Amino acid sequence: MTTKPSSKALSIFLRVYGVLALIIFGLLFVGFMVQTPLLAEHGGVLNWTIWNDVRFGNEHAHVPPMLLLIYVVWGVFLLRAANNPAAYSSFLSFTMWANLAHGLLMTVQAFTDLDRYWSKFLTDIPFVLILALGIYLWRPTANVERSPSAEPA
Repeated sequence: MTTKPSSKALSIFLRVYGVLALIIFGLLFVGFMVQTPLLAEHGGVLNWTIWNDVRFGNEHAHVPPMLLLIYVVWGVFLLRAANNPAAYSSFLSFTMWANLAHGLLMTVQAFTDLDRYWSKFLTDIPFVLILALGIYLWRPTANVERSPSAEPA
């Protein structure tokens, strides 16, 4: 059995993204939970990475750890999908469209406050848009045969 070059490329791409997601978001989650000074609200060099300015009244919402864990889980499923992308086609389609929408919205939002969010053009935005593009370019295509009874009348 031979593997199509696009399938091999997608598998490698998903493994790279899965590992990156686990490393980046796993470390940010641990850093958030142990309250490292790098992520401190005032003066933490990496505070901008954890969506810590989302508030509920005067209190911080619990957004950062939830989002970080979602991306960790996403990384695990990217690694699982890398072993058999065709079996994960629904997950890959969702990932492609969700990341495209996320990246486009983030681009618009970053432009509305460039002084604060200029760094998103070097980090978050390319991260999600490249993931969407890679899946689009190398995703498995469905070879679904229609039965005669499934033909429209």
